[in-house]
Amino acid sequence: MSTPEGQPEKPPLKVREAMWRIRVAWMFGAACMHITTGVALNLYATEVVRMPLYWLGVLGALPLMGAVTALPTSYFLARYGRRKQVFLIAGIAYRSLWVPIALIPWVLPEAWWWRALLVLHALASLATYVMSPAVLSWFADVIPARVRGRFFSVWSQGGAIVGLLVGQFVAWLLDHAMSPEALTRTISLAFAAAAVLGVIDFLWLLPIPDVGHKANPKITLRELFREPLADRSFRCYLAFSATRILSIGFLGQYIWLYLFDVVRVTRATANLMAVVMPTLVSILVVRAWGRLVDRWGCKPTLLVGTLLVLHGAAAWIFVTPEHPWGGYAGVLVSVAAWSGVEVASFNLMLRMSASHGGRRQGSAYLALNSVTIAVAAVLSGILGGTVADWLGRDWTGSLLGLPLTYHGVIFLISSGLRFLALPWLVLLQEPEARPTWAAVQYVFASAFARLRLLVLSPLSVFRRDD
Repeated sequence: MSTPEGQPEKPPLKVREAMWRIRVAWMFGAACMHITTGVALNLYATEVVRMPLYWLGVLGALPLMGAVTALPTSYFLARYGRRKQVFLIAGIAYRSLWVPIALIPWVLPEAWWWRALLVLHALASLATYVMSPAVLSWFADVIPARVRGRFFSVWSQGGAIVGLLVGQFVAWLLDHAMSPEALTRTISLAFAAAAVLGVIDFLWLLPIPDVGHKANPKITLRELFREPLADRSFRCYLAFSATRILSIGFLGQYIWLYLFDVVRVTRATANLMAVVMPTLVSILVVRAWGRLVDRWGCKPTLLVGTLLVLHGAAAWIFVTPEHPWGGYAGVLVSVAAWSGVEVASFNLMLRMSASHGGRRQGSAYLALNSVTIAVAAVLSGILGGTVADWLGRDWTGSLLGLPLTYHGVIFLISSGLRFLALPWLVLLQEPEARPTWAAVQYVFASAFARLRLLVLSPLSVFRRDD
């Protein structure tokens, strides 16, 4: 079938229906995710269950620590298949766990509250990574490779819009919870609603068949992991992935604490700065990053994105009570670039995990990457928690004339670690990718053209027709 030059051929009807279901399901999943990872979780940990400072760093890294379960899951999938069943059972269990998390203050003694949150959140994280190798390998076989970059950028964009609306609504509810009892009740109801929405996400995917994967009951662990571990480029990607997670695993909870403790903004404003604005930026740029992946490849996109996130954590230091929006522009540049890093990483792992032609090692790539992420997340949580606990809430210093708190030291460490990720990307090989320098020129030329259009368009109203 002929198609216009440069346009991908449309996938068959059944494939388009599966892609539509994946997009719709993620609307529910995104709502669940933004409720359970934003300001509500931070307030629940700090003001309801009153978690100690050290364990907040561990809590921030827990979603990544759960990746240790990906290794046995990958082995099970290679031997027995059943990707769809594994995905649905683990996913529904993971989302359902937010109901007992919501019930913690209502059914347990107060001394157990923060410990129960850690344990249940850890279980949810473990279930998440039981389903991850199954779902990514499954989706890689359902969605044609030629449109994955654009498909998942639109998928991400839709989820971001839903998350933006849901997250801001939850923040508004929390701002109107004027007493500790009202705050506890509001967060508990939000978590219970998130569990219901999350389960709907998985049920919506039931009609999609599991295709392309052939199980081998005789395969051994050595056979399963020999191919990915022999791949030099994949080893470089694992090193990049580990360094990246080490730099960000502990970061999330301390950004919230910085906004509340140092910048002293309201809950709605904190949600605006930590969730809403980053989500809006992601919505605006993610499709461009998806096109860049499809056109130039994953490696060039990863390099460009990583170069633009190096300063991101340190930029928070310049967000001050007197000028909260000054340094925030630097944060948003980094946020825009993280979209590119995530889109390229996601697509690179999808390429490696596809099982077309009976290939069985696909999930092994995902599992090894997940285990690497888990180890890096554990180290990251320990690092962030140790620095915060060692310096203490009352520690102060200065940098470039600006006051520096323990949060700022954590931000500087995060930015410093990001530099260590760059050499691994340089060593990574992607034969089908186009030259990296050409991609860099393309990105900056496109950004300049868009900026020029943004600046000059308002001036056009003052021009007179000749």
